[in-house]
Amino acid sequence: MVTASPRSLGQLAKGFPPVGHLGGRGRRARLAKVCALVPRILAAEAESLPRRPGIAWARVTATGRAVVMLASPGESPCAVVKLPLTLEAHRGLESEARTLAALHAHERLGHWRRLVPLPLAAGTVLGQPYGIESVPSGSAIGRRLGEEATRRVVPEAAGAIHVLHRSTMTAASCDARLRERWIDARVHDLARHAACPHPQLKSRLDRLRAELHGAFSGRAVSTSLVHGDYWLGNLLLSVGSPAIAGIVDWDAAEAEELAIHDVLHLLFYTRRLRTGRELGEMVRAQLRGEGWSPSERLLIERYGAWCHNGSLSNRHAVLLYWLRHAAFHARQQTGASRSRYRIWEMRNVHSVLAAL
Repeated sequence: MVTASPRSLGQLAKGFPPVGHLGGRGRRARLAKVCALVPRILAAEAESLPRRPGIAWARVTATGRAVVMLASPGESPCAVVKLPLTLEAHRGLESEARTLAALHAHERLGHWRRLVPLPLAAGTVLGQPYGIESVPSGSAIGRRLGEEATRRVVPEAAGAIHVLHRSTMTAASCDARLRERWIDARVHDLARHAACPHPQLKSRLDRLRAELHGAFSGRAVSTSLVHGDYWLGNLLLSVGSPAIAGIVDWDAAEAEELAIHDVLHLLFYTRRLRTGRELGEMVRAQLRGEGWSPSERLLIERYGAWCHNGSLSNRHAVLLYWLRHAAFHARQQTGASRSRYRIWEMRNVHSVLAAL
């Protein structure tokens, strides 16, 4: 492991530019800079890697991390180096490594763990933190699936993540502690990171908070570990089959959450791939009674059950899911004034709050 003297998060933060400053040229410059460190990382971590790979491709994500895929010539990717470029991305990398280690140590998951990347190494080189993970076998889905293939893959995907939900499920009461985490803290995140404060933002967030508190207070629920960003873009498929071969990008994973979050995210983002609609537009449509297709409803009923003392409305399940997703996205935006996030916020936060 390449490392330097331990540094606090505050010290690390000084080396990270705000993600808002990583525009097109800034992203390319930072990507080139961190890619120049990869040979040094690979030399130091040679014993942790299955082969002697080189860089297959690299990119900077919207959440402020450089992702460098490793592969030997003519072979499939075998590992990925993740290098955080912001403090929030650094926290996400550390959280992801802890989650992956916990999943591989969870014996009840059995062979399912083969779907999950294995953390191979972590360290710091010239002040830049990094982590290395294995890459499960399989092919990335991307945007290439047609309508028929999507209809076959989505049920497979819902069934695959249900194994995790079922194996980590715990009965709980939605008490003050959970409501503070699920509702209050996330409402606070949306207010704190607002890029274009609306004159009615506070009153609308207060209304949302009060409605969700009333809906969830005292409910008996089943909580689980969730992936947190479970959509087709984070899945790998077996060759020539709709079977799921890998589940990647676990930085949004959290324990003590509701399985319905992963199910709804899968359904909403499959619709987004198919139609191009914004999440905020789809959430507003659900709040206005658009409803789910029969196949979507079947997956929600089969894999999204979580409430034991009376059913809650589709409205409240969708609102709680949306709040978690929007708050997570807001926390990534340390440069909240940038125009890209302002546009996203208008389309996916303010538009939903206005529909309450």
